[in-house]
Amino acid sequence: MNPKYSLRQACFVIALTSIFLSQSAVAQREEGNAADDSTHAFFSRKNVITYGIVAHSIFTTYVEYKWWWEGNYHPFQFQYEGFLKDYALGVDKIGHTYTSHFYFHTLHNLMKWGGYDESTDLWVSSIIPAVYALSIEIGDGFSSFNFSPDDLGFNLLGVGYGLLQVKVPFFNNFKIKWSYFPSASRLNSFKHPFSDDYDDHIYWLAINVHDLLPEQAATYWPRFLNIALGYGGKNISVDLLNSGPMLRKFAIALDYNIPTIPLDGDTWEAVKNIVDLFHFPAPGVRFVETEPAEFKPVLLH
Repeated sequence: MNPKYSLRQACFVIALTSIFLSQSAVAQREEGNAADDSTHAFFSRKNVITYGIVAHSIFTTYVEYKWWWEGNYHPFQFQYEGFLKDYALGVDKIGHTYTSHFYFHTLHNLMKWGGYDESTDLWVSSIIPAVYALSIEIGDGFSSFNFSPDDLGFNLLGVGYGLLQVKVPFFNNFKIKWSYFPSASRLNSFKHPFSDDYDDHIYWLAINVHDLLPEQAATYWPRFLNIALGYGGKNISVDLLNSGPMLRKFAIALDYNIPTIPLDGDTWEAVKNIVDLFHFPAPGVRFVETEPAEFKPVLLH
C-alpha cells in the first residue's frame, strides 16, 4: 500500500479519535453527577444523545471518505480560494458557515434537551463541528480538492456566531438560515449532490423585527413574522458553470419566527429551535445581476 495513502487514512483516525475523546470526557464528567440518579438508565436522554453523536460522527466521516477521498490521493497542499470572487461567488463559503452553525445549534439544543450542564453542552457543541470541519479539510488536502484555510475559517465563524448567540441573547435577533428548492429542470437532470447545487441555495439573515422595535411600535408587528435578507448565485452549480455568466442573486422576503409557535415543553422547544435554522417559502423579491427584480408570492430559490 502507498505509504502516503496510509498517512491520509491516519488523518481520519486522528479525527475520529478526537471525537471519541470528547465523548469520553462528557461521559466521565457526567458520571459523578448521575451516580445517585435512579433514572440514569442506558436509554436516558443523556445516553441517547451521547451515543447518537458518536454514531453519527463515525457514519458521516466514513460516508464522506467513500464519496470524496477514497482512491483520490494527492500530495498535501493548500489552496486559498477567496471569498466573494471564488468559483461560486462566495455562496460556498457562506454554506461552510451555515453548515457548522447548523451543527452547533443542533447539538446545543439536543444536549440541552438531554440535561447536560451548560459548560459540557457548549464545549461539545463547539468541538464536534470544529473537528468535523478540520477533518474534511485535512482529507481535502490529501486529495485533488486541496486544503482550504478560508473554508475552515468560515466553518469556525459559524461555530463562533452560534456561541455568541448563546452567550449574548441579543444576537438571536439575527439568525442564519438556509433554503433549498431544486428547479424543475434540475429535478429532471440532477446528477450532483444537493450540496453542489448552489444555484438553488439561498442563505438568509433573518431579522426579528418585533423584538428590535421599540415597545410601543412592536405591538403593530406580529411576533411570528421576520424579515430575511438572502444571498445566492446563478450559473454557479458544478454542472452549470459553462451555461452562462456567473451572476449574484439577492433576495428580501418574509420569514417565519418558528419558536413563537404555541407548543410547550422542552421537547417542542428543541424541535422548534432546530427547525428555525431553515427558511421556509414565503413572499419575497429576488434580484439577479443584469436582470429586473421579480416579486414571488412564494420565493423558492
